[in-house]
Amino acid sequence: MLEYALPKSGAPPYIVGLNEDDTLMNRRDWLTRTAGAAAGLVAGGAAPLAWASGPRSLRNAGTLEDPIRLHSNENPFGPSAPAREAMSQAFGAAWHYPSEYYGPLVDRIATHEGVPADHIFLGAGSHEVLRTVGTAFGIAGGHIVAPYPTYEAFGAYARSVGGIVERVPLTADMETDLTGIEAAVTGDTALVFICNPNNPTGRVVPSDELGSVIARLDGQCTVLVDEAYHEYVQHPGYRSCVPLVRDGADVIVSRTFSKIFGLAGLRVGYAIAHPNTVRRLLEFRNRHSVSSVSVAAALASHGDEAFVEFSRQENAAGRELVYEAARAAGMNFLESEGNYVFVHVAEPVDRFQRRMSDRGILVGRAFPPYVDWARISIGTRAEMERFAAALVGVASEMGEG
Repeated sequence: MLEYALPKSGAPPYIVGLNEDDTLMNRRDWLTRTAGAAAGLVAGGAAPLAWASGPRSLRNAGTLEDPIRLHSNENPFGPSAPAREAMSQAFGAAWHYPSEYYGPLVDRIATHEGVPADHIFLGAGSHEVLRTVGTAFGIAGGHIVAPYPTYEAFGAYARSVGGIVERVPLTADMETDLTGIEAAVTGDTALVFICNPNNPTGRVVPSDELGSVIARLDGQCTVLVDEAYHEYVQHPGYRSCVPLVRDGADVIVSRTFSKIFGLAGLRVGYAIAHPNTVRRLLEFRNRHSVSSVSVAAALASHGDEAFVEFSRQENAAGRELVYEAARAAGMNFLESEGNYVFVHVAEPVDRFQRRMSDRGILVGRAFPPYVDWARISIGTRAEMERFAAALVGVASEMGEG
């Protein structure tokens, strides 16, 4: 198994034990390749893409022209080295329609989760998975119950096809209100949506409590549990809901390669559900929505426990830097199990965004009704140190104002 470590420059992680010349994506190769790509783009009359000048840490990050990205819950280390190599090798088959390549990835996921392959629905990131579920269950006035706030894209998809989304506010301490959600379920309810850990709060619904609710709702409606941040969670009370699917409960579990695996730009996600549910979802999915290059990267990433553990530990360290910075700035925050922290910035988020943007840092948007809280994604340690200094500076500026 490969081991990962941070290089001194803060570039994407090297593989421990390999010489620089043997690294799948070392700095010299990256700069040589991307410099050539950039030269080709300029020669062709096109502006070079943002990534063409190399990894963010090798450029002048933290400026107005090249801001630090702490607003989209991305893995700042990008894809693992094997994933990058797999993508490169997959380009040769890019002229094929991709669906013929889905089988190995579906089989890999199914084996890992302990379910038959017909329990797996593959989609272009969790966006397509949630769009498809929202469409299938929300169409023609389907009643859906969800916490508020949560990952709002799902509700938007359901409403776009006539679905009725009933929002249940979080509790006073900003936890998912399972009692309120269960009380909102009626005979017309088609689906209950739970994001665990919740986005944007990062709070986990304890598995024993969630399992009890699902057991009581089984036979009344389907429960969709979005586990996009599953690999980041270290909370002792958390467990995946996949075992409930294995036991036959009417549950859909959604996952993504966009977060800890660093494949957000490649769009690979999946759902684990009963075969009847998977067949229902397939009626609404684009057959060729996941590219063959994306499949290759996901296959190389899945099961790379060294990279997952490296990313998990770096994320935990980054979260601690946010906690320390918030305390120093006199701001409240929620301890998180995701790759983001919800911070009470005590002013409208759009104003806070402008203050941070002026310092070369992008932070998350507003999540009503918490319009004076900002979701801060976790970057590299160096980026989070820059953020910490900026946050204290902003707090001082607000105090003077």
